[in-house]
Amino acid sequence: MAKQKFNLSLLGQLFSGLIVVLASVSHCQTSECPQLCVCEIRPWFTPQSTYREAITVDCNDLRLTRIPGNLSSDTQVLLLQSNYIARTSEELEQLFNLTELDLSQNNFSSIQDVGLTNMSQLTTLHLEENQITEMPDYCLQDLSNLQELYINHNQINTIASNAFTGLQNLLRLHLNSNKLQSINSQWFESTPNLEILMIGENPVTGIVDFNFRSLVNLRSLVLAGMELTDVPPNAFVGLDNLESLSFYDNNLVRIPQKALQKLPNLKFLDLNKNPVHKIEEGDFKNMLQLKELAINNMAELVSIDHYAFDDLPELTKLEATNNPKFPS
Repeated sequence: MAKQKFNLSLLGQLFSGLIVVLASVSHCQTSECPQLCVCEIRPWFTPQSTYREAITVDCNDLRLTRIPGNLSSDTQVLLLQSNYIARTSEELEQLFNLTELDLSQNNFSSIQDVGLTNMSQLTTLHLEENQITEMPDYCLQDLSNLQELYINHNQINTIASNAFTGLQNLLRLHLNSNKLQSINSQWFESTPNLEILMIGENPVTGIVDFNFRSLVNLRSLVLAGMELTDVPPNAFVGLDNLESLSFYDNNLVRIPQKALQKLPNLKFLDLNKNPVHKIEEGDFKNMLQLKELAINNMAELVSIDHYAFDDLPELTKLEATNNPKFPS
């Protein structure tokens, strides 16, 4: 008899759990789910890689020209990648719980056309691979909780000084593969908590002293695929917490020794594919935390001083391959 009661009790618990699951599923399969989209609860990771479950509406790759109008106000993740959307109307205004919005690979030419209002909960915004040409002042000011902004692979040639005002919680910014010709230090005055900045693959010919001074929490900086020929000695002042720096595929003819000395905690340095002629003693002076150094694919490298790496007590990995003029 006791065993029967136990089985009934267990059955009751299982039944109750099933009701909860079905209720959650039914919420995402009501008429509020747009036609052809998939609405379900999916795993979701915060920008800090914390696991969550989020009410997700997946409308990727449906050839849509507008955002569906019957979205549930409970939607947390909205995926609209690979469509033909060029502007929004009022479809996003009631999505008060939205934490992630993916509008990558669409036809937006202006940030104003995205309609980013009433989105105080948004933490991740994907706008990469559109046709955006500029970022005007205060264009993202309502996104006070935004932590990740992906706006790479657009046509951006102008960013106003106050374009990032309001983004004090931003942690990751991808501006790579645009048409920027210079980097304005004023951009970053509104993003003091930024940890990752990717701004490579822009036709920038030079950076200036104190270019990144406001980014005191920056850990990773990617300046790859630009047209840098030199780095001024005070370019990295303020980046005391920077751990990773990439100069991949630039036009540096010498190691930017004085600039690198301003990075006391640098651990990873990528100098691959630069026309550096010589690596000399003192080029890596005072880089006491450096663990990995890459000097591959240097077409003009002819010599490395015997003592060039003596100032690197923590170095555990040195890559120096495919340097055709360097004697093996």
